[in-house]
Amino acid sequence: MEYSFVITTESNSEIPFAWEDETGVRVLRMPYTVNDTEYYYDLGRDTDIPAFYDLMRDGASVSTALRNQREVEEYFEPYLQAGKDILHIAFSSALSGTFNNEVLAAQELMQRYPGRRIELVDTLAISGPLAQLVFEATRMQKQGKTLDEIRDWVEENKQRSCALFTVDSLEYLRRGGRLSGAAAFFGTVLEIKPVLYVSPEGKLVPIEKVRGRKKAVKYILDKCKETIVNPQEQTITICQADCMEEALALEKAVREQIAPKDVRIHPVGPTIGSHCGPGTVSLIYYGKSRETLKP
Repeated sequence: MEYSFVITTESNSEIPFAWEDETGVRVLRMPYTVNDTEYYYDLGRDTDIPAFYDLMRDGASVSTALRNQREVEEYFEPYLQAGKDILHIAFSSALSGTFNNEVLAAQELMQRYPGRRIELVDTLAISGPLAQLVFEATRMQKQGKTLDEIRDWVEENKQRSCALFTVDSLEYLRRGGRLSGAAAFFGTVLEIKPVLYVSPEGKLVPIEKVRGRKKAVKYILDKCKETIVNPQEQTITICQADCMEEALALEKAVREQIAPKDVRIHPVGPTIGSHCGPGTVSLIYYGKSRETLKP
């Protein structure tokens, strides 16, 4: 079906590439670097994600980067040239400078194409929480909702998109400058596993430090049970960074203890995985507000 506008996002949303094919959402590839070689994350279409995590475990140097204003303009412009408006559902501005460049690109392009619109939504979300907002937006588009109706829904509901996660090793957070070397060392010795969430401000914030992996996973499951709204009406997403066996066990517990409409499992790709590392597992769902997750 032809629409008067396109929905776009970044590959930091980690939507499955099948969604890209089925819904027509357009996804800006985000860069990551492994041992000085730059790649662009393709939602797992051709990326060997387990191999990426093996490289991380072997000590590879990994990093991510933003997209500059000119690159964003080059990405948006063909849709405007085709007579389409754009609704861009964006990665958290608190975690990437890309959103600011998207704002600048939109301002420049709308001067060049005065009859066209580019609407940007800063979701203050990453990965799975961003993906579920994009999924709902594409569903609404298929139902015939207007660009304004979808934009308003995302703005009004983005703070309901909740994410709880735990990482297997503090080392990757340390490398990213999120905690000191001493804290990482003692945390590992004591088997401390941090539990984090995506805050209302769009940042990654620790909620709790739990001793042992099983207790950390149980913590995010229990917190989800406490804060989820109408689970029987929604699909919970589990994101996993090369720990599928654990994700399947968590899926079983979610189905038994929360009984949502459905559960889906998504891989964590290199752009997010560069910061959280292998063994990261998360629960994504709609709650009343991210405020309810605050420690």
